[in-house]
Amino acid sequence: MRRVRRNSLWVMLLCMTLPSAAGGQVIERELRERVTPRITIAIAGFASYVLNGEDLGKLGGSILAADLRFSTLFDVMDPAILPFDPTSVQLDRERPLFPGLNALRIQHLAVGQVSGRGREAVVEGRLYDVTTGNMVFGKRYVGDPKFYRLIIHRFADDIMFNLTGEKGVAQTRIAFVSGVSQTAKELFVMDYDGASPVAITGNQSINLSPRWSPDGRLIAYTSYRNGNPDLFVLNFDSGRRDVLSSQRGLNATPAWSPDGQWLVFAMSADGGTNLFLLPKGGGTPRPLTTGPSISVSPSFSPNGRQIVFNSDRGGSPQIYVMDVDGTNLHRVTFQGSYNSSPRWSPRGEKIAFMCRLAGNQICLINPDGSGQQQLTSQGNNEDPAWSPDGRHIAFTSTRTRRRDIFVMHADGTEQTRITNNGRDNYLPDWSP
Repeated sequence: MRRVRRNSLWVMLLCMTLPSAAGGQVIERELRERVTPRITIAIAGFASYVLNGEDLGKLGGSILAADLRFSTLFDVMDPAILPFDPTSVQLDRERPLFPGLNALRIQHLAVGQVSGRGREAVVEGRLYDVTTGNMVFGKRYVGDPKFYRLIIHRFADDIMFNLTGEKGVAQTRIAFVSGVSQTAKELFVMDYDGASPVAITGNQSINLSPRWSPDGRLIAYTSYRNGNPDLFVLNFDSGRRDVLSSQRGLNATPAWSPDGQWLVFAMSADGGTNLFLLPKGGGTPRPLTTGPSISVSPSFSPNGRQIVFNSDRGGSPQIYVMDVDGTNLHRVTFQGSYNSSPRWSPRGEKIAFMCRLAGNQICLINPDGSGQQQLTSQGNNEDPAWSPDGRHIAFTSTRTRRRDIFVMHADGTEQTRITNNGRDNYLPDWSP
């Protein structure tokens, strides 16, 4: 029991913060080199359309601009510099004229027209090539007004895909833990920008470590609802919550394999806390690590062949990598006395983790242990989670005097708070 309590405390400490200090490093060029020249785009249309007391036209243009800017692939022009009233652009012509846009070196124009149809909101979206005047694509988006933000996010992702060939993240969501009371820590899901938070647990207990499945239909998490930190899976389609592991002691920090068929998680065993491989439907866990040390916070490589994790087997918490069968285990971090919470990037070339360097900070490192970089310096920063395109990182920060979720670009720029509800918010995980 003494060992179990020590293990529980150690995992809980992964969510805690220490006194802050400043620090910083110059980011290497390799993250910047993958950024192609930005596409210049202007947004027009979105004339005023008020529904239920809210101007959906104005709101739609604002959301679309924010989505495209966040992608890092677009320069969204200020509507004030356009040589015409942006809201005057109509969709009744297949090849509308856009006088003066070429002189401003604007490459594309996105036009939205908002209306209503019964109880539904309708957005007619068009994307034009300014040079030729040709329409790149046109689409009608229809939905419940309460999901209006999602409608605009879809338009943004369609623009992203048509102009870059990449999937956007505007429709993605972030799961996180929020301290709704002194004793209850519930799981929530929100839009990538922090909007529309919704609770997905309500058991008035402690719920931790939400992890999206690769198809976005399941979330694995740890809950104390039955008195023990058990491993659960929530199915969004059916609403079912199934217990996958209820071994006495810890069942924590789950991670999905890229094919969604397996989970690796930490479980109390062999006098310590070790990593186990478990089929997504449950079954007998297979040990990947053994011994009295504490091994937690696994994350798969994108190809599913390796797992990065956190262990104190060398005397202090450090980052290790092993093959998916538990062989070829080797240490990755050697700078600093405390490194934890590793996450392998979707592109495979970086591992994000919490590094204790002048406080708790978010760092990057190559999988071979080279090229360590520090991304944050304000407050204490923990719990990194990659966006599915590998261009952004969500994390927990105390720079606002409590724990809140922030997002930043993968080079550490544009660090922005996305939760502000007066509670502690932490342990984010980004949906596919």
